[in-house]
Amino acid sequence: MVKQPYHRKNLAAAIQQQARQQLEEAGVDQLSLRQIARFLAVTPAAVYRHFPDKASLLAALRVEFQEELAAALREGVLDSPNATAMLQRMVANLLTYAQDHPQAIVFLLQAPFPAPQSLQTVVTLLAAQQPGTLPVDQAAPAIWTFLLGTLLQLPTYPVTAEDLTMQLMRLLRA
Repeated sequence: MVKQPYHRKNLAAAIQQQARQQLEEAGVDQLSLRQIARFLAVTPAAVYRHFPDKASLLAALRVEFQEELAAALREGVLDSPNATAMLQRMVANLLTYAQDHPQAIVFLLQAPFPAPQSLQTVVTLLAAQQPGTLPVDQAAPAIWTFLLGTLLQLPTYPVTAEDLTMQLMRLLRA
């Protein structure tokens, strides 16, 4: 076993990476700064120098997961000129992320999670392409709330991106 030097570069990143791994494997309740220190072969004090408490580490993880999910939602969305297809791709991306990172979704849903800008953009395009839909300032929060509610039901009630998109389009015409 190669012993790593105690003072190593990027310890904060290593701590956050190990915390993410613990969270994704066992959930936020099982995350332990002492276990992270043991895994990284550093003292707990070294961990606490970078993250004074579990809450600060969780705050950093929340930002990381939110940015990652926002990027996942945008992936491939602009490949179509059709706003409905864009919305369906965004929903598919969300479902894929939720399937790949279920503990991250559970963690993200424990605090308010504002609608990503990319959803606002897609809803604006939908409103332009389909007159008679809800105003954008009402539609984007309604869609995001609906999607977050759907995530809470997974995997008990599996859904497809196509089904969700059809339901969202009905919601927009309310």
